[in-house]
Amino acid sequence: MDRAPAAPPANLFRRLRIKSRQIMLLDALDEHRNLRRAAAAIHTTQPAATALLQQLEEGLGVPLFERHARGMEPTRYGEVMIRYARSVLHDFEHAGDEMAALVAGQAGLVRIGTVMGAMPVMLTGALARFKDGHPKVRVTLQVDTSDLLIPGLVRGDLDVVLGRLPDQFEGGAELEIESMEGEPMAVVARPGHPLFDRPKLKIADLVAQTWILHPTGSPMRRRIEQALQEASMAPPPDIVETSSILATTALLESTDMISVVPLDVAQHYANYGMLAILPVKLPIAMAKLGVLTRKQKELSPAVRAFLRTLKESILESRLGR
Repeated sequence: MDRAPAAPPANLFRRLRIKSRQIMLLDALDEHRNLRRAAAAIHTTQPAATALLQQLEEGLGVPLFERHARGMEPTRYGEVMIRYARSVLHDFEHAGDEMAALVAGQAGLVRIGTVMGAMPVMLTGALARFKDGHPKVRVTLQVDTSDLLIPGLVRGDLDVVLGRLPDQFEGGAELEIESMEGEPMAVVARPGHPLFDRPKLKIADLVAQTWILHPTGSPMRRRIEQALQEASMAPPPDIVETSSILATTALLESTDMISVVPLDVAQHYANYGMLAILPVKLPIAMAKLGVLTRKQKELSPAVRAFLRTLKESILESRLGR
């Protein structure tokens, strides 16, 4: 029985000088699983690519790929190196974006990802305060579900995420997570919806409605299905799936559909008369929100300043309750 290679020493990467071409080769090999095509992708010859890979494997003391007649498959060591290689390449791509912002007279770049529930109160106030103090920092904002945002954070496409870890997510060890409170949920419909005329409305009264829900597999969708299950209800048979709050509010305003959104979101739109909160409670809240960043990632001054502002706003919000 073959013995597993000894683990590389902890200080190996301080001594091992990994070339940029080797990083590019790892990424290309993962994509093409063929040395000839990977070499062509990084504009080198197959013998040169073979030498680059051999030097890297000898320096690490472990095999990174298994050679087969059908191509090359990464070993578990190779998968680790590929993940870090892609992270490095992502970081350099975004370094170009940040430098372009500086050339344009801006004072840095902050890339934020957030779930819908954090927008109306938590993030809006923090972002307004941050821009007051840092008007030249370019901010990009992506609103989506956690199962899409967090992989983007791990890849390096985002600097900070306000979200929650999806069930069975395997990248949590790579993240710094500062947990906050769970979000209460609200069932919403248009003002004047026939359900408001029913006395003592129950969850069971909603089963025949058309529901607007987040896509299957998203954390919010799983929580809603769990809540219905606890209320001894089967999932509603009539569903429109979207994570877009614009699509949700437009459909709710013009139809008798209903939806489930975080309470802060519901109250925000109810204040403008666009939605109304149905007098029924789901027996479960969303998973706790968290402020997520990557471990072992040096944050830019602009991102650090935004995080300070965000955490100050969250603390003030908690003390004000």
